[in-house]
Order: sequence, then C-alpha cells, then structure tokens
Amino acid sequence: MAESITIARPYAFAVFKLANEDKRLSEWSGMLSTLASVVKDSDVISILNNPKYSSGKLASFIIDVCGKILNQQGKNFVQVLAENGRLSVAPEISELFEQQKAEAEKTIAAEMISAASVDAKQKAAISQALTNRLGCKIDLSVTVDESILGGAIIRAGDIVIDGSVSGQLDRLASVLAH
Repeated sequence: MAESITIARPYAFAVFKLANEDKRLSEWSGMLSTLASVVKDSDVISILNNPKYSSGKLASFIIDVCGKILNQQGKNFVQVLAENGRLSVAPEISELFEQQKAEAEKTIAAEMISAASVDAKQKAAISQALTNRLGCKIDLSVTVDESILGGAIIRAGDIVIDGSVSGQLDRLASVLAH
C-alpha cells in the first residue's frame, strides 16, 4: 500500500493544485471518488490488468463508465493515468486529495458511534461543540452500535472521546484490578 500511496502522491498534489486554483474542489472530489469506485470494481480490475488493452482503450473504457461525472479535465486526467499505467492508484489519489481538501477547508471528519439513534438537533449540537473545541469545521458521521450499551464514542482526528457505558465499565474494571 505504501508504494501505491507514493505513486499516487504527485498526481493527487497536481490535481489538488489545479482544483484549488479553479475553485473546483468539490467537483474534483466527486470526479475522483467516482473514478476510485470504478477502478475498485473486480470486473474493471481484470480489464485493467489485461495486457491486450492499450492505454487509449482503457482510458476510453473508464471515461465511458464514469459517464457525465467527468468534465474535460477529468477525462484528460484519466488519459494521463492510463498512459502512465496508473489507473489502479485512483483510490489512493482520491484519498490523498480528500486529505488535502479537508486541510485546505479546515475540516475534520469526525465519527460518532452511539448506542441509540441521534436526531438532527443532537448531531448539530455535537458538531458545534467539536467545532468550538477543535477550532475547525466538523464533518460528523453517526453510526449506531448497541453493543456500547449507552452513551457514545467520538473520534475526530487524533482525539477519541469515549463516553460509552462499556468504556466506563472497562475503566472501572481496570481501576478495581489495580
């Protein structure tokens, strides 16, 4: 995986620079996400690994599959990747691009795992509290996991806030054991 990231890095930086200059970060985000999804498909992987297809045919195939999601620059990017035999690293390019985009927009993706469903008002309040604490915009996703018994676990960047009942019970057991 490290090799793929190393290969993907210059492409991601170049696309990010272009998208940032053109003020089209969201558009490129969508194009790269779609491209990444397409090249992860097992049928597409077998086509990409088939030596009988030229880079031009591979590029045309990927462009057709992506459809109208790709603008002309996106199509050109696919052609460059195909010519250099780099279509398979599109997922890593997308991932690196998203990291740069989040950094530029001062956004952190946060995950909240809750024992019960959370309504929009609660989600907004938690997002606002995290924004105040971390000083940047928060993109909060919420999942439900009843196994934590109650409360919630929040992960934002390097920060983990464990307010779950199961976490509290684990800490209590640890204290009692010592």
